[in-house]
Amino acid sequence: MALLQSDVLVIDQVTSFMGNDFAIMDAGGQPIGRIRTDGGALKRFALGNRELTILDTDGSLFMRIDDVMNFGRDRYVLQDPNGQQFGEVVKEFTLFSKRLTVNLPDATLQLSGSFLEREFEVVGPGGPVARVSRRWPGIGAAFLGKERYVLGFTPGVPGPTRAATLGAVVALDLIRAKGQQG
Repeated sequence: MALLQSDVLVIDQVTSFMGNDFAIMDAGGQPIGRIRTDGGALKRFALGNRELTILDTDGSLFMRIDDVMNFGRDRYVLQDPNGQQFGEVVKEFTLFSKRLTVNLPDATLQLSGSFLEREFEVVGPGGPVARVSRRWPGIGAAFLGKERYVLGFTPGVPGPTRAATLGAVVALDLIRAKGQQG
């Protein structure tokens, strides 16, 4: 799968009233996947975007991200194509930064970033896993609800860690959107 092979993912977001959809490209601008908002329209209207599906370029299921409804910290369940949970993303309490913990069966990753939410780093037990930059796609695109994330992996990061990191970046965007709504 191209999503697991590319060391750089460019994720363009288009936010609308009823969805958070993304296009995923490699560093050269070639499409290698997409993310679509799932769930019924009434549920999305009442609760927000809570189910996202990541698809490979051929339309095959890569991963699901489910925003589990709770009354504590934000939690996102990461599921493989067979519907089995392989990870969980949890928002940590911090004052001046964003921090997410990604719990995997064999490791824990930490995603932390700046107060202005522009630069993030993902670190695992063996050191840096990836860097994430949130960039402006341009003034016109920003008015249309678009964002751009550039996710650069450390070469040699294994596939499950890459998938979990991508899930954490999408969860981070959902957390940011929730913060702007309320």
